[in-house]
Amino acid sequence: MNAKPLIKLNVPYVFQLEYDKEGREAVKKVLIDYKGTRAALDTFNVEAQGPVRGSNIYSRFALGNAYREITKEDVRPINARESEIALTNDALTDPRSTYEDLGLVVYPNKGINEKLYSYLREQVKSNFKNVRLSKPFIVTGLMDVVKDSNYENELRLDVNELTEVYNVPILSKETGNFDTNDLGLQKTGFPGKLGKGNRTLYTSDNGVLGFGRDWDLYLYAGDVVLADSYGDGRVHFVKNFSSGNLEELVSKLEQEKTKQDQKLKEEYELAVKQVRSISLRSN
Repeated sequence: MNAKPLIKLNVPYVFQLEYDKEGREAVKKVLIDYKGTRAALDTFNVEAQGPVRGSNIYSRFALGNAYREITKEDVRPINARESEIALTNDALTDPRSTYEDLGLVVYPNKGINEKLYSYLREQVKSNFKNVRLSKPFIVTGLMDVVKDSNYENELRLDVNELTEVYNVPILSKETGNFDTNDLGLQKTGFPGKLGKGNRTLYTSDNGVLGFGRDWDLYLYAGDVVLADSYGDGRVHFVKNFSSGNLEELVSKLEQEKTKQDQKLKEEYELAVKQVRSISLRSN
């Protein structure tokens, strides 16, 4: 496992799941425990080398739990905001040629993946009192995957102590572009506003849908088929995570952006003065 720090702070170490000793054992366990389900992917191969290929939300959570059990380490799949912090600090492996599932988005209106939708809302109502069910919210971090024929794809998702749930107001907006330097990304995993920019957030309006990042760095909060998986899917993990340190990192990023904005402003004002000075001399 070759972990890479985000920056020179005591923040999570990020690594992509690969077929080293621990990764191979985690994949093997998922293939056995979830045989015949959409969590045991066709692209999983315990004889392979390199990164573990393929991903959907079920396999991601199943691998996360298997890896924790095997290593006895405090690791889990990277969550939505950590993914953006890692992206900002060049700590993700091949983000321009891979995609990553990062969680589930639950919209206020009943709809797609109806059984899981109702079940997730019940769990959130009981366990996350600060989350408003009348607003869109994300479920990220880690969940338990249970074989259950009463649910879509015959798999149920249960919250646990590593599940994070919070409202995301921007998901009430229609699909739109955003700036890659939007600091909301490091705070929540989502931009704070939509409009101009070189990245896109794709939204929907009902049910429970997959959320993730694709190879164009788009964020999609409208993945209807939760069991879909392709060979360029990957899973990143974080180790020794701490929310306090992440908040410190976000604060430092904000301070750095303020400094950069001020510097650009000063350079612009200086350039304007120089142009005016040259113009006056010419006259």
